[in-house]
Order: sequence, then C-alpha cells, then structure tokens
Amino acid sequence: MISAQFAGDKAAQDRLEARGDAAQSAIGRAIVKLGNDLKSNVQQKLSGEVLQVRSGALREGIAVRIEESGAAVKTTVYSDARYAAAQEFGFTGTVSVRASLRRIKSAFGRPIAATTIGVATFSRRMNLPQRSFLRSALDDMATDIGQQIGDAVREALA
Repeated sequence: MISAQFAGDKAAQDRLEARGDAAQSAIGRAIVKLGNDLKSNVQQKLSGEVLQVRSGALREGIAVRIEESGAAVKTTVYSDARYAAAQEFGFTGTVSVRASLRRIKSAFGRPIAATTIGVATFSRRMNLPQRSFLRSALDDMATDIGQQIGDAVREALA
C-alpha cells in the first residue's frame, strides 16, 4: 500500500488548499492512472515473467477498484483468484485433494487401452515458494509513482 501526506512548506500547503478541487482532481487523475498502470504491469508479470501461464485465469482476474471519499482517492489492484495469495506469499502446509476421475493410457510403464479410473480424496503436503507478482510490480513502479504524484502536485500548484 502506498499512502502520501503533504507536509512541509506552509506556503505550498496554503496554495494547494486554495486550489482545492483543481488540486484534488489533478492528484486523483494521477492516482487512477497509476492504478491502471500497476494493473498492466502485474498482468505483464503474469505473462511468463514470474509465473508460467497455464490457464490465464490469474492474469485475467487482476482488477482495479477506485474509491473516492471526500478528499481521498484510493486505488486498489487485487485478484480474487483463490490461489493468488499462495502464489504471492508462498505456502507450506497440507491440502486436501478432492476425489476425481482420471484417464490413463499406461500402467506399470506399459501402454494399455485408454481407461477411466476413480481417484479417492487424499492429502498432499505442499511447499510452494513465493512468486510475488503484485508486490514486485509495485516495487518496480516506485520511482514512477513518486514522479507522477509530484507532477500532479506541481500541476495543481501552477
């Protein structure tokens, strides 16, 4: 999460407050643009840079939520995919694998006629390393974020 608070030069603060809506609008536009840029960067990381693409569901599930309340503008980039957190932060533990059907074409190393078999529910121990796509994309944009917010404040003071 990135948050900013304007502190310092009293004259600049007074000018920003005097500009009111114009300043809020300029900074709000910058924050919305940065949220969309971050979404694009995350999706790019999910196109093979951090994780190999299997179905594309995680990449397509990246979303941006923009909230405005009073003088605050908040942009959130997130994923609702149930496995996104495990990929982002890593996971060590036991998971339950549900029962399923499986089609086999070989048994004991020898080819057989294709057969469907039932696989019972079982537990599996997992040790998934972290593969950050959200935090690393945000880190990659850190200087750009500071620059664009600074540009928006300068625009508001002009």
